[in-house]
Amino acid sequence: MQTDIFYRDITKTENLEAYLLEKVEGAISEFFKYDSDAHLTVRVETDRHRSQTRKPSYMCEVILKPSHMRTVIKVHKSDENFKKCVAKTVSALKIILSKRSSKKSKHRRNDPVLNRPAPTDEWAA
Repeated sequence: MQTDIFYRDITKTENLEAYLLEKVEGAISEFFKYDSDAHLTVRVETDRHRSQTRKPSYMCEVILKPSHMRTVIKVHKSDENFKKCVAKTVSALKIILSKRSSKKSKHRRNDPVLNRPAPTDEWAA
């Protein structure tokens, strides 16, 4: 999986990058362990000009492009605490991915052609 992290108005450090990789890639690793061509983009920024108190507000955005789907999964969350912002984004991403995977697992589950009982010897006679 290819992962890109973009920073805006936040000082890039190794610890911050490791934290983001651990949280985001750890959340989606079980869904995309066989998809090596998936592309993950994480954007974090400080939005300090939008509040009247001038307290920094953090924004985290995750854009996920799986190779087997045409659609793009995009999650955008903001909070005044950076770790809460990342946690909200990761939990929303997990919810979206679990809904999509459950739809796939239920696909054609109730199809009468597929759920027909196997023929037995009584039927052959």
